[in-house]
Amino acid sequence: MDPINPGFVKDPYDMQENLKELMKQKLDPLLMDIVNQNPATVPIIIQTIDGLKDADREKVDGLGGKVKDDLYIINAFSADMSTDAIVELIKESRIIKVYYDAEVRAV
Repeated sequence: MDPINPGFVKDPYDMQENLKELMKQKLDPLLMDIVNQNPATVPIIIQTIDGLKDADREKVDGLGGKVKDDLYIINAFSADMSTDAIVELIKESRIIKVYYDAEVRAV
């Protein structure tokens, strides 16, 4: 139901297209591949407009995730979340980008 126009049912196809576009905007390409492949819990870095806030912790906890570290220098935080929860999280306007928190090694 559309809250602004009661009685109007949104087209599920449009909603799916909007979600795909949102994923392209907010997920890094490697993470998008992981999210599209299979359900899993993955380590991520979540960049917000102004860093980690209590509301972010509550949202991540509410989606079954776990906040690990506050990365205040880059207005971000790290967390472990399921791929389904990541898809829900990116719908938040505070979220700028979500990255896969891959291990980095020097060669």
